[in-house]
Formats: sequence, C-alpha cells, structure tokens
Amino acid sequence: DEERNNAFNMKRAYLSFSNDISETISYTVTYDMGNNEGGSSHTAFLKVAMVKWNTSLGDVSIGMQGLNMFKTMENTWGHRFIQKMPMDTYGFSPSADLGIGITRGFGAIATSALVTNGGGYKKVESDSHKKFSFHAVYGEPKLNKNDGFNTGGSFSFEPYDIDSSATENTNVMGIFAGYARSGFRGGLEFDTKQKNDITSQIICVYGTYKISEKLSLLTRIDQVEANTSVDQDGIQTFIAGVHYTLEKGLTVAPTFRMIKPESGETESAIVVNFQFQF
Repeated sequence: DEERNNAFNMKRAYLSFSNDISETISYTVTYDMGNNEGGSSHTAFLKVAMVKWNTSLGDVSIGMQGLNMFKTMENTWGHRFIQKMPMDTYGFSPSADLGIGITRGFGAIATSALVTNGGGYKKVESDSHKKFSFHAVYGEPKLNKNDGFNTGGSFSFEPYDIDSSATENTNVMGIFAGYARSGFRGGLEFDTKQKNDITSQIICVYGTYKISEKLSLLTRIDQVEANTSVDQDGIQTFIAGVHYTLEKGLTVAPTFRMIKPESGETESAIVVNFQFQF
C-alpha cells in the first residue's frame, strides 16, 4: 500500500534442545517460528532434528540440519537477528534441509559436504532428485568469536526435470573472505545462481566496529542482480545502525534501511530489532 506502515513484528523465535548422549553421539532439535501458506505469521516449523556421530572419518550428521552454503559468512556478519544472509534472503539457498552430511578438518582447512532434499525445511520433497552442497574454509570460521581471517567457497547443484526425459541443474556458487582484529570485523562475498539459462548474482559487503563491550556500529550493502543479462534489473540494499547490549542476553539494534532499485522508487525505513537469548 502507499500508506506508511508502522507496526510491531516478530520475525523469528527459536526453541532449541541439545545434548551429548555419549562421547561420540549428540543431538539437536530446534523449532523455528515463521509464515505458512495459510497466512499465519507465527507457525512453528521443525528446523533442526539432527543426530551427530563423531567418527574417525569426520562428524557425520543425519536428519534435518543447517545447510553449509553460508554458515561461515553468517558468523562473520554476526547479526542474523537484524538481517539474514544474502543467499537466504534472495532465495539462492535455504538455511536448513533434510539429509545426511559429513564435516572434516584438514589442518587450517575445514570442509563440509551434504546430500539433502533441496527444497528446504519448510517444504517436502517434490521429485526424485537430490541436492549436493560443498563448503570449504581456510582460516578462522567463527570470526564473531575469535580474531583472525578466513577465505573459502561454497558450491551446490541440484538437478530438475525440464521434460520426461531431460534434466538440468540449478547451480549456486559463493566465494567469501573475512577479517577480525582490534574491534573490527568485516567480510565480503560474491554469489551466483544459474537456472533456466538465467544467471543471478549477489555482491555483499558487511562490517562491524566494536566501540565498547556493549556498543558496536554496523553496516552492510547488498547489490543483487536477478538476471545479469537484463539492464536496470538490480536492487541495492543498505543497512546501517548500532548494536547495543542492554543487559546480559538482551540486545537492541536500531538501524536505517534503504532499498534502491535501478528502476523504481527508493524505499527507506527505521527498524529497531531486539534479541533475547536465554
């Protein structure tokens, strides 16, 4: 609508349970709140129901689990309650899916491979094809907790039917780098998606500067092209604001947001996000 909207909204709420059954077996169950096709904005979804088995070959994960396409980038950004990662926001990859995977480290390199249904945790499997995704990172994968740097990439492909006898692949690729030291944490990524002879791409840059134990400044820019072969088809999203810890477990983040399409009117908003962890 043309009228300005001014409202309280609950974007997400998680309820997680996890436990170590033994030295080699652990489990995690997470419920997520979100929209469903019936119109409810507060429906509970099973997002994670995973058993992890520590073996000599690596950590084997079985069940509904987080995908490996952008987890390292998410740790570098560090503010998912303010904005999800570009691959998730713009439909390049869901954040969780049902399948089996293995994670293994090789010195400073950490790798992860998954075979999943492909539709994400809110959808049931609709065909016989499976999605394969691979992620590799060199350096520190959790820059939101430790100083250092990282670089790496993600890749996935999923076949789909174009007729009764032929298939094509949906291919997604991302490359990234991040750095954290002396109160600054920043990263960049370049993502592409190819489907039906259409190439989409994302360029994203984000950074956080910690002024004190409670106060940080943050900014992020997303440049999105839905079809790189079409002119005036891009969208630029800008986020800037502060991240302030009110008390242990309670955070507030007022931000200014602007969406600027290459053809069309610019939209802007002031958004105040709260995060409560217990």
